[in-house]
Amino acid sequence: MSLKKILFILISCCSISLNSCEWFNKENGLIVPGLSKDSLFNSMILITSDSNYVNSIYGIEKEIIDTLVKIYQQNNYNSIWLTEETDTLQIESFLSYLENSFKHGLNPERYYFTQLNSNYLSLVKNANKTSLYDYSLLANFDFLLSASFLQYQKSILFGVINPREYDPENYDIPLPDRKIDLFANLLNHNKQDVLEKIQPKSLRYIGLQNALQFYKEFANTVNWIQVPGITGKIELGQQSTILKPMVENFVSLGLLDSSYHLSFPPRYDSVLFNAVRKFQSLYGLKDDGVIGFQTIEQLNITPSERVEQIKVNLERFRWTTYTDSLTYVLVNIPDFTLYAYKDGALQTSIKVCVGQKRERNYEQKIAVYKKTKRWIHLPKNFETPQVYSRINQIITNPPWNVPTSIAKNETYYEVMKDPDYLNDKKFKVFQGGKEIDHNEIDWRKYSPTNLPFTFVQEPGGANALGKIKFMFNNKYSIYLHDTPTRAPFSAANRAVSHGCVRVEKPLMFAEYITGQVTNLTLDDVKIELGIKPEDKEKMKNFKGYHNKTKFLELNRSIALFVDYFTVWTDTKNSLQFRPDVYEKDKKLSLALAEIETPNHLELALLPTK
Repeated sequence: MSLKKILFILISCCSISLNSCEWFNKENGLIVPGLSKDSLFNSMILITSDSNYVNSIYGIEKEIIDTLVKIYQQNNYNSIWLTEETDTLQIESFLSYLENSFKHGLNPERYYFTQLNSNYLSLVKNANKTSLYDYSLLANFDFLLSASFLQYQKSILFGVINPREYDPENYDIPLPDRKIDLFANLLNHNKQDVLEKIQPKSLRYIGLQNALQFYKEFANTVNWIQVPGITGKIELGQQSTILKPMVENFVSLGLLDSSYHLSFPPRYDSVLFNAVRKFQSLYGLKDDGVIGFQTIEQLNITPSERVEQIKVNLERFRWTTYTDSLTYVLVNIPDFTLYAYKDGALQTSIKVCVGQKRERNYEQKIAVYKKTKRWIHLPKNFETPQVYSRINQIITNPPWNVPTSIAKNETYYEVMKDPDYLNDKKFKVFQGGKEIDHNEIDWRKYSPTNLPFTFVQEPGGANALGKIKFMFNNKYSIYLHDTPTRAPFSAANRAVSHGCVRVEKPLMFAEYITGQVTNLTLDDVKIELGIKPEDKEKMKNFKGYHNKTKFLELNRSIALFVDYFTVWTDTKNSLQFRPDVYEKDKKLSLALAEIETPNHLELALLPTK
């Protein structure tokens, strides 16, 4: 729900009226020790009417500030925190949450923690002044505390950044529907309860919070050593001087016992080999024990850089509605793995291939293309987007309708290079919706920018989609599918497709899918693929292999998240890191720093003249 909608509900449905605070003497309307309620009321009018002051509150979203001013107006300019129903524990509790916001990867100073804490100690807890100047300070304190409370809630519940605005072209996962009214929470008399309830409860999130605390302490205590780069590989039994700094870092990580000692000269032995394999497994590398460029690259990422990586992924988890009890499918792009859950329990995990990384200098090239509108200037971008949808159909023996971009960039050149390409790969060619004999086409008359044909690959062994496709609605026209190209599944980096997700074991995935519905079984899928079913009754109707396309509808759709996490804790509570295949971490880290790093001076907090 947007802030504007929340404001509308608040203003339309109720007349907000709060009483004075426990520091007010209920009989004479004075704040202990003798400050006047009326004077605070007048100062609150001045503060909320002062556009210069209101606009000087940096770090808090303008929409929050503007709405907050209206709420104070509707509240007859009564203070929100300094009321009879709110004692000092409410304020102290919130200040404690602000102080500990670093545990979420947030910066307490973005929320004015130091200033608010100082004001609280001097104006409230140890208050002993009676001047008009202090009324302005109290009003200012109340307003800033409210603004900070709202912004903190929003950051915890929805994230610091709105991903759909930050990356609209590649992010299409709905924002969390928390069913929580931020402004109603502000007016709740038990803010301690509110603050407790909004804290993330997901085990994934809590696991990352623990990892953040560990790596912060780790970064401050460990002497991390940069390992010199290598051009070749180091295999078991070979000698190398770079083994010594590797051993020191592995000891720091707990992958080697501190009693371990290298031989002289340094030789790659079996103990170090096992540590390297463990490191490679935890960091998403091919765990063959061979020391190469990627292993050194991951080992040279410092603990401080890991801290920033964890912060970025905490933010990503704030964007989602994952719980520990849902039935859903998660494709984690940097992990190149599909995870299938039922009632929160992991049922199976399967290797996948995802879209290729976009061209270098993509942003500069796309800017040129937007000016020229020339196809030749359009940079390639096959990165798999972040998507939420629901799997609603299985297609067996699917044809492949070649996307225009692939037809221009690849199919055309394959035809020019090999006249038999279309025949060998079982392609049909259409023009104006009608099939034509592609053997009669003089391809020399055409170019990638002047290609009036569409290409459809027939079902069969050569089909790029393999024998089975899993469908879900999305604006990118991507899907999960089988593939005849098996070699990439043995690689660590499997960003090789044109954007769709290739599934290594589609039958295993089909078994999970059919296990969640009542109108299909795995045998139904097998029969359409020419595989003998297990059920004896269904075996009677089995007629062997055919390549006819069949659309199998699911009577219950299954939630699917295609998302992007480079750090998480697995089901064994082990911390997993992955290379940032699309280089999203650094960009998001910079965007967060721009918002979370305070660029404001302490507010003047002077009375309006």
